[in-house]
Amino acid sequence: MPSWVTWVVVGLVAVGLFIVWHGMEPGSPALVLEGQKISQQEFTQRYENLVAQYQRAYAQYGQDFSKFLQGPGGIEYRLELQSRVIDDLLRKRLITQEIERRRILIPKTDIDDQTEIAFERVLKQNNLTEEQAAQILKQQGRTLESFKRDLRQAVELNLKTERLRDSVVGLIEPTDQELSVYLEEHRDKYDTPEEVHARHILIRVPENASEAEIAQAKKQIEDIKRELEDGADFAELAKKYSQDPGSAPNGGDLGFFQRGQMVQEFEDAAFALEPGQVSDPVRTQFGFHLIKVEEKKPAQHPELTQIRERVLKDYIQAERSKRFEEFYNELKARAKIFIADPVLRIFYLYEHADRLEEARQAYAKLKDPNQKLHIARVRQKQLEALGAEAAPELVLALKEELVQIWLAQIATWPSHADRSYGVSQIVALKPNELPGQAFFQVTVGAGALDETMRIVQKRLKEYGVPESVVLAVGDEQIIIWARTDRANAVARLVGVQGKLELKRVLREGAVGETLQATGLGEQALKDRAEAEKPGSGRYYLVTEAPVIENLEIKEISVQANPAGRPAGPIVRVRLSERSAQRLAKALGQLDQTLAIVIDNVVYGTVAIGASWRELMAQPGSVFDIQLEDAPTVSVAEAEALAVALRVGPFPTAVHVTRP
Repeated sequence: MPSWVTWVVVGLVAVGLFIVWHGMEPGSPALVLEGQKISQQEFTQRYENLVAQYQRAYAQYGQDFSKFLQGPGGIEYRLELQSRVIDDLLRKRLITQEIERRRILIPKTDIDDQTEIAFERVLKQNNLTEEQAAQILKQQGRTLESFKRDLRQAVELNLKTERLRDSVVGLIEPTDQELSVYLEEHRDKYDTPEEVHARHILIRVPENASEAEIAQAKKQIEDIKRELEDGADFAELAKKYSQDPGSAPNGGDLGFFQRGQMVQEFEDAAFALEPGQVSDPVRTQFGFHLIKVEEKKPAQHPELTQIRERVLKDYIQAERSKRFEEFYNELKARAKIFIADPVLRIFYLYEHADRLEEARQAYAKLKDPNQKLHIARVRQKQLEALGAEAAPELVLALKEELVQIWLAQIATWPSHADRSYGVSQIVALKPNELPGQAFFQVTVGAGALDETMRIVQKRLKEYGVPESVVLAVGDEQIIIWARTDRANAVARLVGVQGKLELKRVLREGAVGETLQATGLGEQALKDRAEAEKPGSGRYYLVTEAPVIENLEIKEISVQANPAGRPAGPIVRVRLSERSAQRLAKALGQLDQTLAIVIDNVVYGTVAIGASWRELMAQPGSVFDIQLEDAPTVSVAEAEALAVALRVGPFPTAVHVTRP
């Protein structure tokens, strides 16, 4: 359908959307374009008509377009659509002015004839009779006569615009050199890749087929190949044996296809055959195939002399559009435009025109509940415009600014859905990669949300996190931003109960091997169970009962790489005298290894020997915890473990996932 009648045709579709005009008097115009006033009602109607176009297009694919316009995420989409309405109105106004200035006229009979053709096209494309169209229009408070009148005006404007285009563009007579350059720049329009027309017979092999099933399928395809060698017709055997329901009824015919349209093994075999040849059995992810090539079309790379008329036509059409758009943009640059809505005004005049810094400055002065959202959107566009060559420090600075802008905007939104949108924007910035910032999604049990949220923030402070913000709260999830340069350590410990237990190790894996089961929550327990399977060679199996319930810790320190120790940090724990005596008594005289367990996860081990027991018997006794996976554990994680040992347990179990 020609674009010049679109605004007329969509009037046949009823919609239920509207625009809220911020801070405007009911009777004041929404726009003033080169002296022409556009009322709020007219602008809203044109916006609704445009939305109706999209609704119909998306409905063909089972989608509801109105969902794209909802919530904070829909604000930019709505502004873009409103800007399109302004563009259409401004274009109509400026071109009409130029037509009047040049006194371009079209014979009435030409207008009448083209209007009748356009009306018949509208009815056909909408599958309507004239009576049905009249009924739809009546439901909207319009008449068929007014619709035809609007259509006639659109036709007249289009005919005059084409006459204006002819006048502006002038004669186009390209040289062969210009046509050759155009051809090379648009080769994809004129080149044709190699194609093959093939049939196939498929014997399927299930995804998890046994060796016996595979052998049976292979034998069947080989038997079919022998029938072909004895003179059987390929198409008839495809109908009889092929297990491809799409092609079997047509004798296995796949039609013509290009490279990249079939799985690699099938493609390689098909393009290697000559017409009339049949392949040996070909194995793909679907099963075994026999392929017969019927016809091949070589790749085409035509020269200008072969397709000169086609290239000339395309060149003239492209050049006409280019010259006319250059002319129109000159008119637009001089146009006087007033937009009443302040947000739409900034968006259209600056952001829509890629004048991003001017847009940011204008939004900064704007009094609007979504001010930060608008600024963040502009900053995001500036970030994307930097490109891969931008200085890393500039990219980081913009990302850090964006996080802070989103935090400020989220704080003003009471709706969980709105907050979740803001959170998704922060997640897209990968805040855990930013220095000094982290983002946590904490999943909690039902009914424990408020208490868990309070405890999480309390624990973050105890971990030395100076600032944290609860961004969103769902039924079973808390989303938190925190300022910390120890994101990994904090993420590892937010869900730890903090209860220190010493458990005897019953079996130990190979020397130098460490437990695979480290982590948090349910996944850690699954990992541990997997690691403890007999024969894994890397596990600790600990007793279920702790050696001692509670230890009174007086001091904890972290040493990065103590002399004589395995690679990786250790945590040195100084117990109270009473706790040391209790522990020494519980251990007895046997040499053994103890596991340090927090929230059912083994975090480290302590080797117990005679010298250690002697030390424990003295006041101020200490023991060293060698962390699991010592070579890869950072000092920050060791410090986090030390903090966890100091802090009391959670009232409820939580676990953490990082984006």
